[in-house]
Amino acid sequence: MAVAAFAVFAVTSCYDDSSLKASIKELQDQMKEANSILEKIKGGFVITDVNKTDDGYTFIMSDGKTVSVKNGANGADGQDGTPASVIETKLSNTVEAFNFGGTKTIPINVSGVSIIDAFAPAGWSASVDGDNLNVTAPASAESAARKGSVIVVATGGNSLVLMTAAVALNILDVNGAYRDALIDDPQYGGDLLYGPMDPETYSYNVEYTWEDPVTTLAFGGFGNSWGSVCFSSGGEVISNYVEPDFKDAGYLRQLEVPAAPANGSNFIVHFGAEDAPIGLSFADGQARTIESIDYIMTNYLANSTIFGDGFFGPLAAESFVAVKATGFDAEGNETATLSEVLISGDEVEAYAAGKPIEWNTWDLSGLGEVVSVKFAVYGSEDCYGEWGFNAPAYFAYCDVVVKE
Repeated sequence: MAVAAFAVFAVTSCYDDSSLKASIKELQDQMKEANSILEKIKGGFVITDVNKTDDGYTFIMSDGKTVSVKNGANGADGQDGTPASVIETKLSNTVEAFNFGGTKTIPINVSGVSIIDAFAPAGWSASVDGDNLNVTAPASAESAARKGSVIVVATGGNSLVLMTAAVALNILDVNGAYRDALIDDPQYGGDLLYGPMDPETYSYNVEYTWEDPVTTLAFGGFGNSWGSVCFSSGGEVISNYVEPDFKDAGYLRQLEVPAAPANGSNFIVHFGAEDAPIGLSFADGQARTIESIDYIMTNYLANSTIFGDGFFGPLAAESFVAVKATGFDAEGNETATLSEVLISGDEVEAYAAGKPIEWNTWDLSGLGEVVSVKFAVYGSEDCYGEWGFNAPAYFAYCDVVVKE
């Protein structure tokens, strides 16, 4: 018994409780910080802003002072390590993807709390209406956060309740100096999209790739047609050429559209029929849903189908030119194919008389979760000849919205 008692004494006397004391101290400090915010609110002060940090939140009060609250030991999900004075819960388990200026309503299924206010990332707006959180994305990416958290602050008893929703202006944005540098001049035969011709093989060979750091959507390069790797082999290139008068637009104006996009000045021009290369891929290899794109005819296609250019057109009354999008999974298997008409023959007369050609939105969510997408311009039977598709196989698109 004496030996056993000595052993117990030895173990307990050597026990290092510094880690436990530090955890208790951190917990007490966190509760003190949270309670200081509650006391300020009760005293009439207002929270003017909330910023999410790597390990918690920083509150800016109406008296100009800031108060920081750290997460609990196990991630601050409202349990497991989070002190009673700070309760955090997610309003949505997914990242809510927004288009420019888009608004979404997120339900707040929390009872027994008193809402103080909603706080959004830079350039965003958020408000609470009853049991709903209304969030509106910025009208453009300029001076706005592309991703962030909307935070709804509430009180419940003696606890500070933080309800968060992850939001993203999750759009393939092709504006900015880096994208501008990918716009060729002239539109046809320039160094970026064609380069010099090899005098021995009479072929072109250029590298043209780009990637968006937010969505990870990327274009991997031109196809190979008759030994040439260039835009005439098919691909997706950046452009900013806009000219409302599309009459007489030929291949020398192949990067031109009749109307500017709603956001920014740049857009993507696709060229290619069935033999076009993969258009867009997620560079990280992770499958995602592409919710939508905005699209429009190019001037070259518009002139050819509406007025005719000596090679093709105008479109007959029951004819059409369309584009199809085919999705592929990580193994290269097709997920689905969707089609959208670019112009039909019964629209030719109206466009020829001056009806404006406008950007439209194409819902691509039906492709499912994809790793890559291939675009191909095609048409009715009379659009084909001995050498394949005769109409200009071009269309333009922008604002590719991706759902995480």
